[in-house]
Amino acid sequence: MPELPEVEYTARQLRASVVGATIREALVFWERTISHPAVPDFLAEVAGRRIEGVRRRGKFLLMDLSGDLFLSIHRRMTGNFLLLPAGWSLDMSLKDLDAALWSTKGPLFTFDPASGLSYSHELRYCRVCFIFEDGRCLLFTDPRKFGKVGLWGRALEQEALHGLGPEPFSEDFSLAHFTAALSGRRTNIKQLLLDQTVVAGVGNIYADEALFYASLHPTRRADSLSDAEIALLHKGIVEVLTRGIEHGGTSFNDYRDLWGEAGENFNHVHVYHQDGKPCSRCGTLIERMVIGQRSAHFCPHCQPAPLLATIPLASE
Repeated sequence: MPELPEVEYTARQLRASVVGATIREALVFWERTISHPAVPDFLAEVAGRRIEGVRRRGKFLLMDLSGDLFLSIHRRMTGNFLLLPAGWSLDMSLKDLDAALWSTKGPLFTFDPASGLSYSHELRYCRVCFIFEDGRCLLFTDPRKFGKVGLWGRALEQEALHGLGPEPFSEDFSLAHFTAALSGRRTNIKQLLLDQTVVAGVGNIYADEALFYASLHPTRRADSLSDAEIALLHKGIVEVLTRGIEHGGTSFNDYRDLWGEAGENFNHVHVYHQDGKPCSRCGTLIERMVIGQRSAHFCPHCQPAPLLATIPLASE
């Protein structure tokens, strides 16, 4: 699932590419992708809107539109954006030929050699397409169809993003706040880092990397951490997220950037999906365990397991 660095990297690309563009119309090929409002209202309201800005909040990508509206996009597991230049052709014939296959594959966007793009195949799995006045198309592709797109009045932003904690790069994510969030919590630290009310945008990848940075075992109880360990983990969260953005995000499966390119951060991770490989610090083989139905990767030497066998593996 794209986490903060992947969303932030794409947001920066969109900010440089589509701000100022006007949406001529939107096409929805999988209606359940639209979380708010009803699809007919979504289509009517988004048409003719100018993109005034692109932001990120946690794992949400936000597009500010004219008329005091904004789009919220949560990419979930396999959602990606692709920006196509003018001249690509849209083929919807599959909708009439094979309805079942259409619900899986969606329309076909045919490659135009004159565009100069490096795509070497036909584009599938588009769930929503925004067509700009200048002919460009912004595709939201999502093979597994878990992603959500919503259109909201700006006055409803708090409602749309309810439950998100502080941004890790903001002043709100202070060491004092983080210490208070961990105080008295018996939850293991890995699961607590995945709690979006504690810090917005951290998921499985960067939780594993931050815990390695701070030499903390993922099953350590949050209330067992010393002040020094909390400070190091706080620093590690910011560090691994910053590094992830600098490297264009982590691609090991579905994530791609606005141009269809894979991020390079997977070449720089220390423990995530490195089980069976030697630790970059000590050479001990990285291990994997399951905590609360989520995988956790760690070095058993650099991140020693807690001595007490009373660490809950489920959330409080």
